[in-house]
Amino acid sequence: MGFRVKINASAVADLAGIVSYVAADHPEVATRLGNALLDAAFSLSAAPFKGSRYPKFADVRRITLPPYKIFYRVEEADQVVEILRFWHSSRSDPDFP
Repeated sequence: MGFRVKINASAVADLAGIVSYVAADHPEVATRLGNALLDAAFSLSAAPFKGSRYPKFADVRRITLPPYKIFYRVEEADQVVEILRFWHSSRSDPDFP
């Protein structure tokens, strides 16, 4: 059994914003993009450490689905992957609490 993937509120808001922005011009592309980002996030259930470490915060990792980055934290003891942010690569990297 894999890790449980939990998507926090900031990540949900990020994803909604990304999909809404793309949907304004390309609704079908927005749906595929949103699903691809969610698939990438949920793939961490089987391989939670596949992403690289985020240098600013030792406990944060990231994977890339160009041009987007998915930032996450692994809670190994609880077998949980917490998705922190869905982020466009052209933006400065986010800070985390």
